[in-house]
Formats: sequence, structure tokens, C-alpha cells
Amino acid sequence: MIDEFAKDNLHGRLRRDRKALLWKLDGLSEYDARRPLTATGTNLLGLVKHVATVE
Repeated sequence: MIDEFAKDNLHGRLRRDRKALLWKLDGLSEYDARRPLTATGTNLLGLVKHVATVE
């Protein structure tokens, strides 16, 4: 079982990473959010969808 320290640490990291992701997306056009950034077609909107699903 996860102790409280580990749980709080994990929640803190998730909050920090979520905040950083939103900061990086702020002000982007829809084109930039949907534009593929890798050879596999990964884009920032897909990353946001993934994060939302995992959380």
C-alpha cells in the first residue's frame, strides 16, 4: 500500500506537470495544437487527451 508521503508526492508531481502542460499550450492556435510534431503523428492535443484519460 502507498504511504501518505508517496501519495502526496505523486499528486504534487501530477499538479506541477498539468500546470506546465497548460502553460505551454496557452495561446496556441488550433492549427498548432493539432499539428503533428513527430513522425507518428503525435500532436499536443493528443497529449492533452492522453493526460485527461489517464488522470
